Amino acid sequence: MTDTSTNRVRIVADAVLNGTTPVDGSLERIGLTSLERLELCRELERRTGVTVSLADAMTATTTTALATRYRNGVTPGRSAPARGGIPLTSLARGCLLRQLISPSDVAGNCLLLWALDGPVEVDLLAGALIDLQERHESLRSSYSLRGGAELARPPSVPARTAADTLERALARCRQMLGVPLHPTAGDVFRSVIIGTPTGVVLGVVAHHVAFDGYSESVLAADLSRAYRARLTGRAVDWPAAPDARTASASYRGQRAAADLDQQRTRVRAALSGVVELHLPGAVRRVSGREPAAPRVLSTGLAPVPTSFAAMAAAYARAVHTLTGVRDVAFAVPVNRRAAAGLDTVIGNFVEMLPVRILLPIRPDADADLTATAVAWTGALGGLDLEFEEVVRAVRAARHVYQHVFAVQNNPAPRLELPRVRARLIRAHYPGLANRSMTEVWPAGTGYSDTADTAVLTYGEGWVGEAEAAQLLTAFRTNLDRYLRQAAADPGVVATGVAPR
Repeated sequence: MTDTSTNRVRIVADAVLNGTTPVDGSLERIGLTSLERLELCRELERRTGVTVSLADAMTATTTTALATRYRNGVTPGRSAPARGGIPLTSLARGCLLRQLISPSDVAGNCLLLWALDGPVEVDLLAGALIDLQERHESLRSSYSLRGGAELARPPSVPARTAADTLERALARCRQMLGVPLHPTAGDVFRSVIIGTPTGVVLGVVAHHVAFDGYSESVLAADLSRAYRARLTGRAVDWPAAPDARTASASYRGQRAAADLDQQRTRVRAALSGVVELHLPGAVRRVSGREPAAPRVLSTGLAPVPTSFAAMAAAYARAVHTLTGVRDVAFAVPVNRRAAAGLDTVIGNFVEMLPVRILLPIRPDADADLTATAVAWTGALGGLDLEFEEVVRAVRAARHVYQHVFAVQNNPAPRLELPRVRARLIRAHYPGLANRSMTEVWPAGTGYSDTADTAVLTYGEGWVGEAEAAQLLTAFRTNLDRYLRQAAADPGVVATGVAPR
């Protein structure tokens, strides 16, 4: 990029942010969300052909700083397509490995349910589900640790049945889709359409090796397009999107602009000596007993702004209240779709980012927010590293990933079907790959249409029921207090990264 790079970044930022970029170019002062940062990176790459590392993109505080980092960015190579399978992302490899070790495991199942009320054309909906799989190769590929992803099978045909009530349809849908999938055989996507007195229940399940949280909105948009096209008898007007191999290359190309050695040094310093987190009240497992389904607690929240630091601080202080430990470490799933075109494809483009927060001795909203903002910004400095690289760099960091905190602020998966009212019903996870997972779900993402919701999913072998309730209550109480402080002093709040 030339000396005009700052102006170019400002122009693109104004386009992405609808002209709200401040005169001083500050990206923090306007509360720029992580999704907006990713969109800004994608649009800059589309216009300039230059990509920047994720760590640089997420820690730039102004348009001038971002422009400087783009001047140091790289132009992705246009080498000939590699032969063989498409390489898997780090998290996808982990999901596949877990399935190989425990074939009956359902922790990799990503389940979506919609209640569709109105005159649904079931044959056309079934055809649209096949169109969806034809478009997205990830949903009909087989997966192996060494060979990666390879196109393996034709689209799966939706199962069809009926139920006399909505509740029974939902229960049957969860039962039919809550079964193990087989990624090595190309069994990574299934769907079911269940007739009800007022319409249908539509359920889909995809394995996490091929699917992440952002994929939900891509799936819903493309399924809606396919259904509307079949309804009118026209070809589907798909938006431009890279094929699976090109998308994979774009994703991996983001790392070419990163100083990975420097990021390893940062991560090693940040996580050295990190202690394993143990939540109290665990129920001892009976030898030979099948693992119980994860338990779930939820609570409504006041409207939550895009202050990741406030939410992470509230969670860390809740952990301290429960355990007495001030040195709190957990993992945050982050969206890594910064390369051009990745916003239009279904796949797993998520990484788990370890975060370590050293809380002040005495609970104080301002001090907790400041400590968390510093810790989060530092964690973002290692964003281009993969799970295996972090574990190798720190050696004893694997346990950090056992407790997860996520803000699920990806676009909501909205089905838009003519004359049909579609209602998303968020399903609990049929299995859990970690010891506990605390999530914040914004209004309209499946739990509540009017309020944000905090959900704690946990294994009984890792935390007790009463203690889990205490953790969730403390989180909600802390968050109310910290958000008031964040509103009074926005300078201590860091921007978050969209998870899953």
